[in-house]
Amino acid sequence: MNLSKIFNNHKEKRPSIVTIGTFDGMHIGHISLIKDMKELADKLIPIVISFNRPPKDVINKKNSKMILKLEEKKKMIKDLGIEKLISINFNSEIQELKCKDFIKILKDSLNMEVLILGEDTLIGNDRKGYKNGLIEILVDYGSRLIPISNKKDNQHKISSSQIKKSISDGDIVKVNQLLGRNFFISGKVIEGKRIGSTLGYPTANIQYDNNLIIPKDGIYKTETFVNGSAYLSATSIGNNPTFDGAEKTIETFIIDFNEDIYNNNIKVSFLKFIRDQKRFDDIESLKKHMSDDIKYIVSEKG
Repeated sequence: MNLSKIFNNHKEKRPSIVTIGTFDGMHIGHISLIKDMKELADKLIPIVISFNRPPKDVINKKNSKMILKLEEKKKMIKDLGIEKLISINFNSEIQELKCKDFIKILKDSLNMEVLILGEDTLIGNDRKGYKNGLIEILVDYGSRLIPISNKKDNQHKISSSQIKKSISDGDIVKVNQLLGRNFFISGKVIEGKRIGSTLGYPTANIQYDNNLIIPKDGIYKTETFVNGSAYLSATSIGNNPTFDGAEKTIETFIIDFNEDIYNNNIKVSFLKFIRDQKRFDDIESLKKHMSDDIKYIVSEKG
């Protein structure tokens, strides 16, 4: 289906204010832009056009890891009060469009009166932005541009790629600061090897999405959400080197919790990196370190 037909499926008679992006991670920059759009909307209908994957993945023919599942991202956008979310795949047709052609489609289908974008966002294969011709193109179609300054951290623009690096490094405190919320991984609890149970620390083994970026191997202080309730927890990421494991797992020991939650969907929210994964010479050494990890996490509870 071509782009015009896709947007005609979302035909809008009311004048609209539109923003465009991938919004992977829904970090504080994304949230600020969408909130600004809502505040500026007045009588305009706010519309978010979200690419399911980053355009640079298509252009560079790669498949980068994401911070959020698609449905999680959609929910976060709608929870900010967005009435219309158009989720599309960036493809070769979009890649080949000139900026003016893309703007014409948005004007014809969405009755776009205002386009709101980050100040360095470029549109079309001729890469038009607020500093090099986008304003003039919009005026030709009876629309206008509102550029939004980028949110910065230590004078650097906050970006999804920056956050992904911090996730890979296990710098969870930094990640949460840039996201404006706690980074989380959600998934179904599946049957594991029950190693934790034999050690006195039964864990929930999470079936995670391989398309998502995962923090580096190690032990983390976390908060686990089960059926809407939050519990302090310790989460291990890695391949259980003491037991010569080969497969990476995400296993969570939920403190002061003893319910059977197999096949339940849970969310593990990451608070702090505790230590690297380590191979121990014997089981007793492993158990002692696990006990120390739990004591440390509980001691920080307040």
